[in-house]
Amino acid sequence: FTYTAMLAGLGLLLLPLLPFIGTTINGARIWIRVAGFSFQPGELAKLVLLVFFAGYLVVKRDVLALASRRVLGIDLPRARDLGPVLVAWVASLGVLVFERDLGTSLLFFGVFIALLYVATERLSWLLIGIALFLSGSFIAWSLFSHVRARVDIWLNAFDPQNVSDSSYQLVQGLFGMGTGGLLGKGLGQGRPEIVPYAQTDFIVAAIAEELGLTGVMALLIVYAIVVQRGLRTAIAVRDSFGKLLAAGLAFSMALQFFALVDGVTRLIPL
Repeated sequence: FTYTAMLAGLGLLLLPLLPFIGTTINGARIWIRVAGFSFQPGELAKLVLLVFFAGYLVVKRDVLALASRRVLGIDLPRARDLGPVLVAWVASLGVLVFERDLGTSLLFFGVFIALLYVATERLSWLLIGIALFLSGSFIAWSLFSHVRARVDIWLNAFDPQNVSDSSYQLVQGLFGMGTGGLLGKGLGQGRPEIVPYAQTDFIVAAIAEELGLTGVMALLIVYAIVVQRGLRTAIAVRDSFGKLLAAGLAFSMALQFFALVDGVTRLIPL
């Protein structure tokens, strides 16, 4: 079912682009709305595409592990084997362009590169992936206004013209975390209603206000343990498909948590 999973994953990613059911919320077209209910099909697409990545790399990893030449101690892959990585890169940029969803784009490409490294054990794939990510980020920043807006909010969050408009949510979250300090104001004693979307994207800001830096560090450790257990499961599994699927699920959780926490704390653009 490898390629069936691929078609199902791509179909789920494309659903929000359809007229009538697809809807744009907060600038991102990643939702579908049917009979009064809204849903992000991309969340299911992530799981289905992980099945595709694992199945594909089980079959192709021996070919992808072949080296053409050695440069500075690193074995570079053959040029003909770059096709799947370029397809994943273009597809992730497509998600970024048409759906304006930076998070899914990062996750989609990041997990594929991580699994490619796990399958082939070639450091060169990681370096190629990082180079493609940086070039794709620059291209997106150069061509698309919504990406430039996210970067501007990140770099100039406290500019007067941004604080009351585009960066209001980010700044309120930072103030909330600052109010929490080291130990927090106490469970249930915070003001999460002051931070927009504290119940979803900015839930970390609400946790930091009530439980402080100590509580956030505890939360980070819990997620790190879950990811570590996932990777240990991947090591223990004997069949190659299960190994890659478990690793993919662990990397997926790690990347999503990384993107969320780092965005709220202003380490990376939202």
